This record gives sequence, structure tokens and C-alpha cells, in this order.
Amino acid sequence: MRLLVGFSVDKGGREALHLAATLARSSGGSLVVATIQPEGWDHPSPARVDAEYVQYLERFAAKAMATAKAELPGDIAAEVVIRHANSAGTGLCRAAEELGVDGVVLGSARSALLGRFHEGTTATEILHSARQPVILAPRGYVAAPQARVTRVTCAVAAQSDCSAVASRAREFASALGVPLRLATFIVRDKQMYPTGAGYDVENLVSNQFRSAALQAHERMFAALPGERPQSVLGDGPTWKAAIDSLEWMPDELLVIGSSHLGPVLQVFLGSNSGKIARFAPVPRMIVPRPHD
Repeated sequence: MRLLVGFSVDKGGREALHLAATLARSSGGSLVVATIQPEGWDHPSPARVDAEYVQYLERFAAKAMATAKAELPGDIAAEVVIRHANSAGTGLCRAAEELGVDGVVLGSARSALLGRFHEGTTATEILHSARQPVILAPRGYVAAPQARVTRVTCAVAAQSDCSAVASRAREFASALGVPLRLATFIVRDKQMYPTGAGYDVENLVSNQFRSAALQAHERMFAALPGERPQSVLGDGPTWKAAIDSLEWMPDELLVIGSSHLGPVLQVFLGSNSGKIARFAPVPRMIVPRPHD
């Protein structure tokens, strides 16, 4: 597994680097750590301020490269590169295509709570255009020395065919040498008073949904090679509560499929997948939508 890390000289950049190192160590892979700098002018400029700005960018890039090299664990094969583009997202997507990497690793915006993820401008751009899996580190992620991925969990919906994303999750679990489990999240309507149908009917609907989810898991099990995955259901009045109701292992990886509303072979977070990505307490990987 060869991964591209979007690195910046801040805590988000270090969190992405730590996660990428854990993934590379687990898969026996390597890293390309990229710092994206603004594109220069395509014509000479006599203005002194322009020359000073270029020198500032060069010093900043050199500092970023030195910081990345200092943060990299000694057991991980990696190269550090500088790319130029009109935005960090554009530069990383272009580098991912040119280098033929297996995924892009990013850190969280600082607006996220500790252990959660929130999109910054770079992540938003990449999550709407990348053709490779995008792997997101939660805020505050720190890997222990020699850390490895412990398990892969794949989020699947009960109402639609998620066999393609489950198959990708199986591939990742096999490459990382860890077990796979399938998880479906059931979010019950949070309200103070019951509807006219009453709580009994609402609970009946929720239980039918649980039954449908387990049947969907069984269909996916039949199509997956290898050892039978674990099957779990997260249940709660909110997305956060449903996700937190499950047990999560340290250094677990959550695989989430792109929305069917997004472009084929590109990453795109829909409403539900976006909530899972936001509230998951572990690193998450968003995989592109496959051909139908």
C-alpha cells in the first residue's frame, strides 16, 4: 500500500502523518509526504515584494519538509516532496493521480472535538474530487510506537446494496492482516412524546429495521471470500449515540462508501456517510463509488 500524505506544519498534518505511518507499517507499504505550495508567477516580476514573497514560500516549504522528516518513524519508507498548485486540494489530487497511490491521508480541521473529524477546506475539496480512497485522521490522533491497524469495520446500509464497499473493506482487511466486521447504524427518532401510532409501533419498525440489517449482512457474507466477518448493529437516538454504542478498538479503521449520488469512481460524502465520518471515534477511509 502506497499512500500520499497531505502534510502541513500544524497538528492536523502531524496527525495525518502518524495515521499514514500506522497504515504503511501494517501493510508493509510506503509513504509520499507532500507539501503543497502556491503556484508562482509565469513571468518575471521586478517588484521587491514579489521576490520576498517567493523567498518566504521557499523557507516555509523547507521548514515543512524538515518537520515531516523529523516526525517520520525510522521504520517507514517515505519520500518528502513539494508540489505547486493553486490550492492544496488540487495539488494533492493531481499528485495522487500522477504517483498512482492507493489512498490520500488527511488530518482534521481544528474545529472538531477531540477524537472526531471535521472537514477543512482542503478535505472538502478532496472529498468531492478524489479518485482514490481518502483516509481521515480524527483530531488528536496519536499512534503508539510500532502501532498497527487492529481491525477494519465497514459501515453498510440495510436499505441498499453495499456489497461493493464490503468487498473493498475485505481487500483492505486482508492487506492489513486484520479481521473484518460489518456495522449498520440504526438511528431512532428522538422525541419527547410518541406519534399517534405510539411507541410500540415505532419500536416495531425499529426492530424490523434491525432484522432487515442482519439479513443484508447475511447476503454480503455469502459474497465475501475468506473468514466470516463479525456483524454488529449500532443503535441510538442520534448518529453519535448509535456510533458510540459500539465497541471500538485502538487503531481500528472504519471504511465508509461514497454516496450513490456522487460521480462514479470518485469520493463523495452523502448525508448519512458524512455523519458517520464526522462522529466516528477512529480513523475512517472513504472509498470511491464503483461502477454500478
